[in-house]
Amino acid sequence: MTCNHQSNRPLLSVLMPVFNAEAYVGEAIESILGQSFRDFEFIIIDDGSTDNSLSVLKRYAAQDARIRLISRENRGLVATLNEGIALARGEWIARMDADDVALAHRLVSQLTFLQENQLEICGASVQLIGTGRGYWHYPRAHAGCEAELLFGVPFAHPTVIAHARVFKELRYAAAWSLVEDYDLWQRAWAAGFKMGNVPEVLLQYRVHRQQTSSFYRRQQAQNSQQIRSRHWQQLLSIKLGISAIEAHDAERDPWKTLRLLGALKQCYKGTEAEKFLRYSFLRLCSHRFHGWVLNYTS
Repeated sequence: MTCNHQSNRPLLSVLMPVFNAEAYVGEAIESILGQSFRDFEFIIIDDGSTDNSLSVLKRYAAQDARIRLISRENRGLVATLNEGIALARGEWIARMDADDVALAHRLVSQLTFLQENQLEICGASVQLIGTGRGYWHYPRAHAGCEAELLFGVPFAHPTVIAHARVFKELRYAAAWSLVEDYDLWQRAWAAGFKMGNVPEVLLQYRVHRQQTSSFYRRQQAQNSQQIRSRHWQQLLSIKLGISAIEAHDAERDPWKTLRLLGALKQCYKGTEAEKFLRYSFLRLCSHRFHGWVLNYTS
């Protein structure tokens, strides 16, 4: 990628919120500062950490002028992300989490992929570390992401790089806390932004042994289901000319859902998206059943 030589304006802004990540944040920072691509600013916002995270951050900020460190009281993830978006000066904005590790060629690989495929948003595959093992892979092309949105996120959130206008025009919505990324990607698709994923591991994603309360699991499931329903209705309207009312009614009728999914698969015949619609009926039913169980057992 060519660098942006405009005065004081980097090509890329890397945005990393930090909250009580003392044990891992140093490794995360070093993985960004050590990138083969150099034309970036590194916006780090300490969201009112109560451990020694801020001391670690200050040490790194004193060593590298690309770091822009902000520290203030706790406001939560959505507010912190939107604050960073407002501060970002780059043409592109990259997400990073304080407990993950970016591979050294992550930024250049994604920027090249975005340019070559004329996309506005892209993620990448991840390797699980910490208490997790294995890999997560996502759709390479826009149509695959479009289909995957019927079930969940088409990206690993901390791998995303998007054109600044995606983030600045849409922002994260506080109303969709716990699934704020899912909501954002669905709205970005609806707004016409093109998306995809580099089909290679570019980030090590740390998994923790943390219990989520039954209340938050239920809220997360309910919010996710609302976004799935929204995408279902919009996608069927575009692809099949189905009205929102018909699509909504079909969600309550398994046979109508099955029939419409069959018609939808034909729209993607022979493409990557067809693969992501395999077992689509079972996937949708599983999500709905899971939400029902959480709602009635929590």
